[in-house]
Amino acid sequence: MFTFINRFTVEGGTEEFERRLADITAHMSQQPGFRSHRLYHSGKDPKVYVEVAEWEHAADHQRAARTEEFLVAVRQVQKLASADPAPYTLVTTHAATP
Repeated sequence: MFTFINRFTVEGGTEEFERRLADITAHMSQQPGFRSHRLYHSGKDPKVYVEVAEWEHAADHQRAARTEEFLVAVRQVQKLASADPAPYTLVTTHAATP
């Protein structure tokens, strides 16, 4: 599995940012290898969001990120927010014990 995490700082309106990001997510969710997407909104700073996307393989994400529809949509988001995207590797996981 490939995990991609992106931290956004919104400069414009958060409603428009969320709408534009939802458009990207709708597109990406139709691409081969897509597994899931979660968007978090900071409780500390209302301008900060974090998205977590999971893909079957890094190549699936890279291929989807090169589509024209994705590139056009990303340019719209870049007008509203700065981003700090990066791939991440799971180090540990813990679950509650019964």
